[in-house]
Amino acid sequence: MMNIIGYFHGVDPAACLVVDGEIVAYVEEERLIRFKHAWDIFPIRSIDFCLKKGGIKIEDVDRFAYGWDLPRYTNGEMRSFFDGVNKEHPPGPGTVSWQNWVINFFNEKSARERLRLNLVKFFGKAEAPNLISHPHHASHAASAYFTSPFDEALVFTIDGSGDTQCATLWKGEGDKLAMIHEITIPHSLGWFYAAITEFLGFKAYDGEYKVMGLAAYGRENLKFRKGLEKVVPQAKNGYDYAVDSKYIHNGPHTYSDRFTDNLVDILGIKPRQGEVPLEPIHEDLAFEVQRLLEERVLTLLAHFRDETGMKNLCIGGGVALNVKMNSRIHKSGLFDDIFIFPIPSDSGNGIGAALGAYHVLTKKRPGKLKHVYFGPEFDDDDIELQLKGCGLKYKRCDDIAQDTAGLIADGKVVAWFQGGLEGGPRALGARSILADPRDTASRDRVNSAIKFREYWRPFCPSILEERAERYMKRAVKAPYMILAFDATDEAKTECPAVVHVDNTLRAQTVGKEHNRRYYDLIAAFERKTGVGAVLNTSFNIKGEAIVASPRDALRTFWSTGIDALAIGSCLVTKPDNPMPLKPEEVIR
Repeated sequence: MMNIIGYFHGVDPAACLVVDGEIVAYVEEERLIRFKHAWDIFPIRSIDFCLKKGGIKIEDVDRFAYGWDLPRYTNGEMRSFFDGVNKEHPPGPGTVSWQNWVINFFNEKSARERLRLNLVKFFGKAEAPNLISHPHHASHAASAYFTSPFDEALVFTIDGSGDTQCATLWKGEGDKLAMIHEITIPHSLGWFYAAITEFLGFKAYDGEYKVMGLAAYGRENLKFRKGLEKVVPQAKNGYDYAVDSKYIHNGPHTYSDRFTDNLVDILGIKPRQGEVPLEPIHEDLAFEVQRLLEERVLTLLAHFRDETGMKNLCIGGGVALNVKMNSRIHKSGLFDDIFIFPIPSDSGNGIGAALGAYHVLTKKRPGKLKHVYFGPEFDDDDIELQLKGCGLKYKRCDDIAQDTAGLIADGKVVAWFQGGLEGGPRALGARSILADPRDTASRDRVNSAIKFREYWRPFCPSILEERAERYMKRAVKAPYMILAFDATDEAKTECPAVVHVDNTLRAQTVGKEHNRRYYDLIAAFERKTGVGAVLNTSFNIKGEAIVASPRDALRTFWSTGIDALAIGSCLVTKPDNPMPLKPEEVIR
């Protein structure tokens, strides 16, 4: 038996346990410590959870896998690479400072010692851990291809940066995975999108999904288009792209470290600051940025589809969270089928590092992905102990799915806490807030009284797998809510609360084999209403991580306008439990 702990330390740190090539456990650190994104916190609690779920001790770990090419930071290769980049693209002081930090942080000795010290502090383990480094984009590629259903595929990874790379293409054939193309620093579409995210007044590496949602409200703007084409020009070979660093890195930074004043000049508008109200001009900029991202990616993929003849596509890396980009690829017809790893950002990079390490060590292909419910789970005894400890009245249900469906059909908003916590940023029916998709008033109440979020962000439907074609054009199985589909007329009529302003659905299809209790809930809702879908959003409020434990669930339940909490087989409703003065008076 080979036990590998894969981990990521940075924005959204996380850890996983891979046993003989199969993912056994995974959780993001933010879910355990209740600090959104858990910026730069070492994922030691995630590692501890993975060991407990796997039923092993720290001494039973054969390898720790880290998704960075550590030797290159130690032997001078990264310094030489940055020196070459700096000659071609003269850097500012911020760029040089970042380069120096990266080289020091990912120095092999530093990384090993950082891991050792955290293991000593938490587990009392003092000897040097057996750490294997796996290059960053190779890790993204491993997670995308090895977990996919394909035996042959073109593999595309795209993010801000990892080691020297910003995007890569690979050929996956059987148990082989070979890189065929790379786009290197500073030509990063991820950094470009992050720059525009801050230009529009949001936080980079946090608000990109807001830009994507805002884009649906925008219109064509030829002035922006002309300017952005200069920022990200098409390369002379006709398929690559470049990012002109004078707009992102190299130049005066009056407004943000993420972009220069040159970007402000070429766009012709001032960056939006903080809570300044959004205007149509901001929506138009989001529209044009989203369009450019999609065009550059499609051009690149079309070339390598033709060059390789590959009919399937796998995608990984943080930019793969851009649902609209993924959907444009799907609708283009370039590929017969596509698979996007559902935890594609760096929080899932440790999974790729562990799978890649297993592949390197054994020469075997790791197992394919069956689900993402790898996180903490609690049985009814655990849940009732918490409810009784809080002095709450609750109903133990014979059929929690049926009872919850009835509440939703009656217009109630219900928090749904079931089974293992899902990995990744999407709520997939384990930690969800559910409402009636027929009723736009329910949607608006979720926004204003529960989620406290921006008006332009879409709500997503969870749809019975067998009803996908009724509501989704060009429907395919989509269990991970990482594709958007054009809405059918039936969707617009029956589920208006989950149809975005651009007439799309960011849908999750639910099959019996993925999440049986959630499937039963939606099926029960269909029997009551004739609609085989529910509105699904993540069980958290703005600025907080998705809930992980019953305690987290109860605190969020009492802090918002949620009507009922379906937790395990137990149903808690507010009419039976008058609101305390403060949630902490109950959650103790």
